[in-house]
Amino acid sequence: MATEDSLDDVAAHWVARIDRRALTPREQHELQSWLQADIRHKGAFLRSQAIWHATDRAKALYSPTLSLPHHTHLPSRRAFISTAVAASVAAFFVPAKSGEASTYYSTQKNILKCQATKQRQIILDCATQLEDKSEQTSLLLGRCFITDTQRCVKTHTMRFLLNGSLLVTKGPAYESAVVVTGTAFLQGQRLGERKRLTAGAHVTMTPQGRLHFSTVEQDTLERWIAWTQGQVSLATETLSEATDIFNRYNQKQLVPSFRLADMRLSGLFDLNRPDVFAAAVKAILGGHVREDTHHIFLE
Repeated sequence: MATEDSLDDVAAHWVARIDRRALTPREQHELQSWLQADIRHKGAFLRSQAIWHATDRAKALYSPTLSLPHHTHLPSRRAFISTAVAASVAAFFVPAKSGEASTYYSTQKNILKCQATKQRQIILDCATQLEDKSEQTSLLLGRCFITDTQRCVKTHTMRFLLNGSLLVTKGPAYESAVVVTGTAFLQGQRLGERKRLTAGAHVTMTPQGRLHFSTVEQDTLERWIAWTQGQVSLATETLSEATDIFNRYNQKQLVPSFRLADMRLSGLFDLNRPDVFAAAVKAILGGHVREDTHHIFLE
């Protein structure tokens, strides 16, 4: 399985090759095939482009098929790839086909708040990729929380006109959205076909390509969006499930013992303080806590 580092390595290779010379038709086909094979490939490529341009050695913003008539002096490939792999958050502009500027955001083990105005807010969860334009926001991968009026929000297969707040999730084979406040109109397959959704409405795209509708209670909604405030709200999760949540956001990993793994602990905790959560486990469940450089063991 390809790792995040190897994806950035491949992307850096393509960006450097494009800068040196125009791609041959065969190379252009290979690049397009690689970009379309996995949405993560496109994100790695865009990150590498942004980092490359930041070196001030490139004189224009390239697209994968753009032929370049000139050559530039290249920084070492090792130094360039190291920079690409180290980047944990990316936010950069690229021109859309229509000439409209797009902003791409990418997160790893962090939550990113962006585009905050009086009526508009976008919050990205960890491991998320998003493209933002003046009137449309596209979730490419991960999870985001959007508040706006007359905002078009889309995933690969779903498109909404939002007047309120929407929590959207996009995985390799899974898409869902839940209206948190206000309303959202879900566009159907036929032109002009729309379905009005109100707060609590939850729509999921099944693996078979069908839409499934359900309703989420207010207390569940509040737990689902707790991460937007840097918190995790636990109620029904086992300790094993809870540690999986903390481990998504923190370098220091929680490791529950077999004895404690299926026990349950309720409460509101700081996502970035696994040590505080470990202390709560010790106090409430009677566990023992020990640590090393990279782990907190709950025994």
